[in-house]
Amino acid sequence: MEKRLRAGGGIPAILITQCLQNDFVKPIARFEPLPNLLHVGHEESARLMGENPPEGPVVRMMQWAYGQVPRLKIIHIRDWHDAQDPEQQAHMRQFGEHCLALTWGADFAFQEPKPRPGSVEIMDSMSLNDFIGTRISSVLEPYRGKPARVGLIGVWTEAKITFLAYDLRARYPDFDIAVCSALTASSSRAQHFMALDQLRNILGVRIAASIGEFVEFLGGDSGSLPLGTFEETRLKICMEGAASLSGADTRLLRYLFRDAKELRCRPLDGGFSGNVVLGAESTDIHGHAQAPHVVKIGPHAPIGRERASFERIESVLGNSAPRIADYADFADRGAIKYRYAAMGPGKSTTFQKIYCAGVPLSKIRAYLEAVFHEQLGRLYQAGKTEKCNLLEYYGFRPDMAARIKTCAKELVGEDAAAKELKLPGGVRCPNPYHFYVRDLERLLPIAQGAARFAYVHGDLNGANIIIDSRENVWLIDFFHTHRGHILKDLIKLENDLLYIFTPVRSAAELGEAARLSDHLMAVEDIGKPPAKQPAARFKNRQFQRAYEAIRMLRSFYPELIHSDRDSLQLLIGQMRYSAHTLSFEESNLWQKRWALYATGRCGAAIAEHFARRLKQ
Repeated sequence: MEKRLRAGGGIPAILITQCLQNDFVKPIARFEPLPNLLHVGHEESARLMGENPPEGPVVRMMQWAYGQVPRLKIIHIRDWHDAQDPEQQAHMRQFGEHCLALTWGADFAFQEPKPRPGSVEIMDSMSLNDFIGTRISSVLEPYRGKPARVGLIGVWTEAKITFLAYDLRARYPDFDIAVCSALTASSSRAQHFMALDQLRNILGVRIAASIGEFVEFLGGDSGSLPLGTFEETRLKICMEGAASLSGADTRLLRYLFRDAKELRCRPLDGGFSGNVVLGAESTDIHGHAQAPHVVKIGPHAPIGRERASFERIESVLGNSAPRIADYADFADRGAIKYRYAAMGPGKSTTFQKIYCAGVPLSKIRAYLEAVFHEQLGRLYQAGKTEKCNLLEYYGFRPDMAARIKTCAKELVGEDAAAKELKLPGGVRCPNPYHFYVRDLERLLPIAQGAARFAYVHGDLNGANIIIDSRENVWLIDFFHTHRGHILKDLIKLENDLLYIFTPVRSAAELGEAARLSDHLMAVEDIGKPPAKQPAARFKNRQFQRAYEAIRMLRSFYPELIHSDRDSLQLLIGQMRYSAHTLSFEESNLWQKRWALYATGRCGAAIAEHFARRLKQ
């Protein structure tokens, strides 16, 4: 959610559940036929209810909600039908028999406490419009004109949830409305996320990706969200290496592996600041080794957004990608448990470590083929040309000039406002500071154009590519996954391969690094992969190796960009990431100087490119 606001200070909070009934969401086996036309199906019911429903997301949420009464008003809207009622015949013909009054299918998919608290209301709805034939208008009337917080959960996201949100927005404009994506489901994952986007963009509804974030919206403390009734003391946790786990992190691990008696964890690289990424191997209560998992733990709001981002593409990536086995929030932390179907036992490593250790380029090619053809290629193949401003897309802003100037002064140690920067070893480059203060404001309005867009990983660095003991290749950290520039992942990995993976330790090596950048930028048609170069072109082996690896990366371009072969899109992406590298902790002083050189050269090339375009 854009803002983490709590319904405190006397602001009323209302939770409305929609059709959380057996006929809609009760878990069914993977290949079991649907009990009726309105059931959300195996995948969506498992996501909503969990593999073990008594400890799953919906039950945990309802346990919390009933504990908040009477501070929290709860309204359950349930389908409630009479197959003999003539007025309901058309609805029954449209959707088939479901939620017949007093049947098991009409029962809630969670257990209510007894006796039911007085401030819990149940509305029986017989149509798609919940304001027709129910008491909801009279129940909500006392809140009219007040900035009440109203949270919606249930099914279907694109139908009943959307219709209810529209009615609430139209009838009660003062209400602040939120939908929890983890607690809503639809007929398909794609329809679910399309509906969430529409709710956000058209109705102005807040979308909470995590349950903890949703609880805070309703004025609660996410630390009070129950984790179920599992026996915490049974699990023995063995931690290899240095990993700092908080008390909440440990509780989340115990919850995620509540069916195990022993858990062995080791830290993995990857993720962004504040996260813990662990390789996990567990043994069940009978002594059987369970499938390996990767667990990511971090602040609950970003972890929730990562889970939601990954859920958008999970079904497309197929068996070569992880699956979400479980997730949970506790206090201010969240955790995702990823299952890797064919991950072998033993220690895993990262693409970055393997590359830096000098693994043969033949293996590097195999790993890159797995990432960009077998996995992300599934996303890229649906790419389409879309109107865009790539300078805006890659986050170029004139107010970044001050940071660029500061970085340049730290790296060069002279006048950081000079038009040309002098680096050690006689290396010179245009000062990128001037691109931000002089050129960018002029270029942004004229940078409208088109480029190929598809779903992308969004942060494909070498630490987010995992190689297991069987040399299977896996991806982690989907927090930044979105529909974006189709070359983004390739450009990002190229950037890290140069300024993080490739060592530079002297002025002489910096000069050779600059020549490598010049050669890589001197490309007009990016639909033609760089030609193979004789080894003598670069004296130092690390630059020969970097060039060959980049040839591999750019060999994927033609099938992605089709006829859009203009090098401007590559220059814009390169400059965005090389400029960001100036503040990387992983890069040494010489590597950052190399990145500064590339940033200056890219800026000058971009400005020149637009100048040529204006003359045409």
